[in-house]
Amino acid sequence: MKRIAILFFALLPFQVNASMTDAALEFRGVFVNQTTHYQLKDDTLLNPGSNLVTLPEWENKLYNDSFLNLTYKEWLKLVVKSRPVWTINDEDSGSLKNSVDNAYVDIKTGDTSFLTIGKENLQEGVGLSYNPTDFLSEGKAVDYSQREEERKQDREGNYLVRFESIGDKITFSCIVAPKIGNLQEEAMRQQLRLYSLMGDVDIAISYFHAEQESLGLNLSGVAGNNTELHTEIGLTKGSKREFLRKKGKVGPPDSDVYEYEVYNPSDEGEIFVTAIMGGHYTWTNRTNLIIEYFFNQDGYSQSEWDEFIEMIKDASSKFKSPPAGFTEGIFKENLRLANSLMTYRSLRKNYLFFRLSNPEVFAHYDSQLSLLLNVDDGSCVVMPSMDYNGFENIILRFGVNLFFGDSQSEFGLVPQNTELQLETRYFF
Repeated sequence: MKRIAILFFALLPFQVNASMTDAALEFRGVFVNQTTHYQLKDDTLLNPGSNLVTLPEWENKLYNDSFLNLTYKEWLKLVVKSRPVWTINDEDSGSLKNSVDNAYVDIKTGDTSFLTIGKENLQEGVGLSYNPTDFLSEGKAVDYSQREEERKQDREGNYLVRFESIGDKITFSCIVAPKIGNLQEEAMRQQLRLYSLMGDVDIAISYFHAEQESLGLNLSGVAGNNTELHTEIGLTKGSKREFLRKKGKVGPPDSDVYEYEVYNPSDEGEIFVTAIMGGHYTWTNRTNLIIEYFFNQDGYSQSEWDEFIEMIKDASSKFKSPPAGFTEGIFKENLRLANSLMTYRSLRKNYLFFRLSNPEVFAHYDSQLSLLLNVDDGSCVVMPSMDYNGFENIILRFGVNLFFGDSQSEFGLVPQNTELQLETRYFF
């Protein structure tokens, strides 16, 4: 066993493409060191006076993203992709976590049919900023410090069995992702998917069965030489929405102090729609513009949002100055519940996404400017970044996330004004 470990680590600094009579091995990866500085706000409704939660002012992540692909006689393929991440910040001593994105065997069962067994990170959908039909990825952790394409590539996969048959006009796939104790705690999930190319339009239809049933539709096509258009629609029976409400009054009848609770509204019979539509336009100098509109029926309506804000305003005020006879404990818990619901980037119903990028605007520079706008309240996050690739096998990245919005808006509630990121990547 020790000899195997020594051999594995000896191969780490190199990319291996070893070909034999019947087998081919590819091994490659990247070491990443990312340092982030947070310019924290002194006071927000969800963290009054910064006394509720102490947030780090800086964080450093060091990780290795390695990929192994072993192919045997074109009918057997082993794929492994893992990401051990060591994180430290100024608030704790650090943590080490290993995420396995892929660890599966792909078996060719016929001329155009394949069976996949293991853990796989399937990347489905045609949208860039959102993917309403990427049903298997729901609940997976996403690293928003990365660029949009990288977020889908670097996330943990699902244990599954997948069968795929590729026909002349239609490709069919069937997926079963079982519940496996602590390894995979989600209930049994199943998905059927049909894909076809009709002229210049790609069409994919999927049916997803889990605790809730969903239907998905993906359309994408080109218009001329420079334009791509796409639409992605997800229909789900029922909702996973969670809201905050007053559970009951605490103390004397005239105290005006309430204990809060999180609840799920009764939406079992209702169909909820999430959809994205947009397109790409690419100029001859490779400058690319992407515009997408995302509709999220699961998000807060204006009246629901106003009610939520009034509740956290009340809890925040009383946390700062508890009424006579009360300590801050109950208001701290009310604010903790409110913070648990802050799924930034999907809280409201309407969003617009813009990205302007060029992989070679100057020699050795890859730059992009992204913006995500909450149409309902006008708050937004602006995300410029630039890569420098003038060194062999090394990329240097500088990025900024700037949050704008009033104190009662989605991105105005974010605990920091700015995130500054400096990243070094070494490819092997």
